[in-house]
Amino acid sequence: MTVQILSRRSSVANDRPTPTRIGEAELCINFNATDPGVYFKDNTAAPSTGLIKIGPTHVSATAPNTPAAGFASFSKGESWLDTASTHVLKIHDGSSFQTVKAVVSRSAGQPSNPVDGQLHYDTTATNLLMYDADAATWVTL
Repeated sequence: MTVQILSRRSSVANDRPTPTRIGEAELCINFNATDPGVYFKDNTAAPSTGLIKIGPTHVSATAPNTPAAGFASFSKGESWLDTASTHVLKIHDGSSFQTVKAVVSRSAGQPSNPVDGQLHYDTTATNLLMYDADAATWVTL
């Protein structure tokens, strides 16, 4: 018995497949080092069919799929390690990237772009601090 395995591939940076153009259980692979990933479509009826990214976590100072070369949406549950400042992990909730609140850092001084609730150990002052976005200040714990 012959089994057909369907897959599509691309080496173009940020080239995500359009979910309404791929078959049931068809895997799509992007192997460009900028934003590699394995994708498949969800079971939502067209034209609202979504795209699921299996992985890996995108590591960059800019959001994944920027600028988009193919399908411009993100996947619910897609992860991004934002290296713009203090290596903040963000997860897409289906609408936007949300910052994971358990952010802890350690260095001399204080991070330049903190997020609300971030914990930081200042090795120079030997203080444990938490960032309060409402007051726009670091609070010593």
